[in-house]
Amino acid sequence: MNKTRFEAFSDGVFAFAVTLLVLGIALPAFAHPPPSEAELTTALLHLWPNLLAYALSFGVIGIMWQNHHALFRVVGRIDRMTSFLNLGLLGVTVFIPFATSTLGAFPEMRPATFLYGLTLTSSSLMYNLLLAHLVRKRAFDPSVSDATIRETVIAYRLGFLAYTCAMLISLIAPVVSFSLYVLIAAYYLIPHGTDNDLDAVD
Repeated sequence: MNKTRFEAFSDGVFAFAVTLLVLGIALPAFAHPPPSEAELTTALLHLWPNLLAYALSFGVIGIMWQNHHALFRVVGRIDRMTSFLNLGLLGVTVFIPFATSTLGAFPEMRPATFLYGLTLTSSSLMYNLLLAHLVRKRAFDPSVSDATIRETVIAYRLGFLAYTCAMLISLIAPVVSFSLYVLIAAYYLIPHGTDNDLDAVD
């Protein structure tokens, strides 16, 4: 598959998912429109969980896009299985806005935090499967060192374990799991593996 078309399609899906996030933020229907200024202010203030969930997911999808870019910049070829696994990853990514709106509406309820964790864990799983396939097929550019590939594999596996733990914790302590989702996103703001090697291939 043409690598340029592959990356362009992926970028478009990431952009679409980010755009959908804002649709999860909506004011409630007022009984007697238009509302008073006090009613509108109160309604806006009550949206803080939605805004927090929006900010978290915007960061998560942004990091996913950056990781995707860093990974495929140093991949030399795209085969059918790579495309198939990438579609699975993008399918989960587009589901993130729904999980985000659910989390924003019910931030202290276990089903909401579990659904969000399940979505991010599924995303991490797809990233790990995709990376494992690329490693197995030796699809990386020759300039990419084995050490960089190992570091990338470790970082992706740690992410999967962390999201799995946060997801399971949501069944007991939803607020704690929400905090863990934020911490995991913050951890991946630090470059790891191929993210450190963006200049390996010009």
